[in-house]
Amino acid sequence: MNRILLLLMIITAFCMLNATTLEVSLDGSHQYTSIQSAIEVSSNGDIVLVHPGRYFENIDFIGKSITVCSEFVNIQDWSIVESTIIDGNQQSSCVVAKDYEDNAYINGFTITNGIGYGSSRYGGGIYLKNESILSVQNCLIEDNSANKSGGIRCIGWSTLNLSGNVIRNNRAVYQGGGIGIRNGYVVFDPNNLNSIYNNYGDVQDIYIYIAYTTDIILDTFSVAIAEPDGFFASYFRNTNIVIPQIAVQNSYFNQIDSDLYVSPDGEDNNDGLTPETAFQTIAYANRIVQPDSLNPNTVFLLPGTYSKELNNQFFPIALQSYSKMLGAGVSPEEVVIGDERGMNKIVVNYVSNSEVGNFTLTQADEEEETAIFVDRSYNSYLHDIDCVNNNVEYPGALVMFSNNCTFENITIRDVNHSNHKISCIKLYECDEITLNGIVVDNVVNVMQEGSSLFVKLEKSNVSVNNMIITNSVINEPGLIFQYSNSLASETGGNLELNNFLAYNNTSLSGSAPMINITSYHDESYLNNMTIAYNEGPTAITRFSGDYTIRNSIIYNPDGGYEMSVWIPSDGDPTPLWSNIDIDYSLVRNGLNGVAGATNPGNNVIWGSSNIDANPLFRGDVEGDIPVGDPRWLQLTPNSPCVDTGLPIHLG
Repeated sequence: MNRILLLLMIITAFCMLNATTLEVSLDGSHQYTSIQSAIEVSSNGDIVLVHPGRYFENIDFIGKSITVCSEFVNIQDWSIVESTIIDGNQQSSCVVAKDYEDNAYINGFTITNGIGYGSSRYGGGIYLKNESILSVQNCLIEDNSANKSGGIRCIGWSTLNLSGNVIRNNRAVYQGGGIGIRNGYVVFDPNNLNSIYNNYGDVQDIYIYIAYTTDIILDTFSVAIAEPDGFFASYFRNTNIVIPQIAVQNSYFNQIDSDLYVSPDGEDNNDGLTPETAFQTIAYANRIVQPDSLNPNTVFLLPGTYSKELNNQFFPIALQSYSKMLGAGVSPEEVVIGDERGMNKIVVNYVSNSEVGNFTLTQADEEEETAIFVDRSYNSYLHDIDCVNNNVEYPGALVMFSNNCTFENITIRDVNHSNHKISCIKLYECDEITLNGIVVDNVVNVMQEGSSLFVKLEKSNVSVNNMIITNSVINEPGLIFQYSNSLASETGGNLELNNFLAYNNTSLSGSAPMINITSYHDESYLNNMTIAYNEGPTAITRFSGDYTIRNSIIYNPDGGYEMSVWIPSDGDPTPLWSNIDIDYSLVRNGLNGVAGATNPGNNVIWGSSNIDANPLFRGDVEGDIPVGDPRWLQLTPNSPCVDTGLPIHLG
C-alpha cells in the first residue's frame, strides 16, 4: 500500500508540472468564484487552486482526475487550511467522488457542515464510491454528520489515501463517526500522519468492514490502543483476516478508571465521579470510562429522562468492552432514554464482556431502525430493559453473529407500526444465546406487504425461558414466533424452549401459522408451552424437524388446526420430514387437531398421557380476570391439567 501511495504522489507531481491551473476566489479577483464552476471546465490533470474564504458548496469531481487544492500547497501554513473552507451548508456531502475518478486529489481545506450524500445520507464530509481513487491531504474534516460515516464514507471498492488530515468532531448513526470504509481500500500515510479523534457513532472513529488497509499509524487518536477494540475502531474481513495494528503518538482523551455517574442535570465538564458531579451525556461517559477486564467499570444513569431535546444526548449510545451501563433507579421506569426524534438506539458492536440494563428505551418514529443492536459481540448481558412505543422496524433487539450472550427481563410493548415490517426480537447466526423473561405485549402490525415476525430466531443455538407474547395483532404474511435453521446444507443449532406463553394474539394471515418452528439439525426440546385463545384462520402452530414436546397446553377454539406438521413439496431436493414426540400435554381435538400427522413421511408419537379436554382456565371459569391479562390462563382446581405433567426436563 505504501508503494501505491508513493506511485500516486510521483504521478501527481508529474501531472502538476504539465497542468492548467484554474484559480477560484470569492471576491472575483480570479476567473472563477465557485469551486464547482472551475471543476466543470477542467480537464484531467488540471489544478483547481482555491484562495481563502468560506465556499458554501457541495463539490463533485464528476469523474475527473484533477487536483483541488488551497494555497496550502504553496504556503505550508495550517492557518490557510483553517481559512479555506468548503461548507456543505447542511445540504449534502461537502465533497463527492463517485464517477470512477482514477486519480483525484483534495488538499488543504476545512471540510465542514456536510450531512451526507443522497436521501440515505452517506459520508457527511466526503463521499467516495464506484472504484474511485481519492487522495485527501492536509484537510481539517470536522463538524459533519451523516446516517453512515460522519467524516468520510468510502464504498464500492474505491481507494482512499489519507495524509496529514485532522478528522474530528463528526457524528454518524452507523459505521463510523470519523471514517467508514466498506468494500474498499484505505491507506494511512506513515510519514505525514493523520489525526482522528472525538467523533461519535456506533463505532466512534474508524469503521473498516470487508476492506483492506495498511497499519493505522496516527499522530492523535481518541485513546491509545494497539489494535481495533470495537468501540473506537473496528475492523472485520470475512477471509484472510489480518488485523491491522494501531500506533498512536498522542491520546485525545484521558480515560477514567472508576465508576462514573450521569445525570440529566449534570455537566460534561464535571469529573463524573459522584452523583453530585455527574456528567450529562451518556455517550460521553461511555467513551471516557476506562475498560477494566478484571473489574469492569460502570456508568450509572441517575433517574430522569435522557433525550436530545432536554439534555443534548447523542444517539446511538455505544458500549466498550469490559464496561457496564446501568440505570441507577429502583426499576427501569425511573430512567428513560429517548424521545420522539428517533434513532434512540443502544449499540453493542464488536465488543466483549459488556453489561447494559435497568432503563426504559422509547422512540416514536416509523423508520427502518433498531432500538437495541448487538453485532459480533461476545459475553454481553442485557437485562431489565423496557422498550416502549418504539415504532421502528426492530422495536426490541436485533442480534447478529454474536456468541454467549444473555437477554433477560426485556419487555417490548405498545408498538403500533403500519409502514414497515416488525421484528421485536431477532437473532441471526448466533451461538449460545439465552433469552429469559422476554415479554412482547400489545404489538400491532397491519402492514400489507413484507414479512413481520415478532420473534425470529434464525440459524442460532438458543435457549428460551419464560417468554410471553400477548395481546398482539399481525397481518399477512407474518408470525408471532419463528425458529428456523434454514437449509440442511447450512450450519445451525437447536432450540430449547421452556415456559412459553402465547395468549390473546390475532393473525390476519390466511396462509401462515402463528408459530412456526423449523429445524434441519439437532433435536429441539419444547416444554411447558401454553398457547391458548389465539385467533387465526389457519394452523396455530407448525413444526418441521425433530422435537420432544412435554407439559404443554395448545388450546385455541378460534383458530384452525392446533398443530400442523410440515409436508415438503414434490421435488424438494432436501425434504424435511418430522419426528415429533408429544406427551403429557393437552391439545384441543387431540391427534385429530394435528394436520399432516398421518403423512407417511412424518412420524408423530402421540403419548398415552395426552389430554383432549377444556383446560378450565381461571378467566374462562371464574371470570374475575380481564381478557388479555396472562393470569386469565391460570388453571382452576378442577382443570384436567392439574398434577398431570411430567416433573422432569428432557433436554
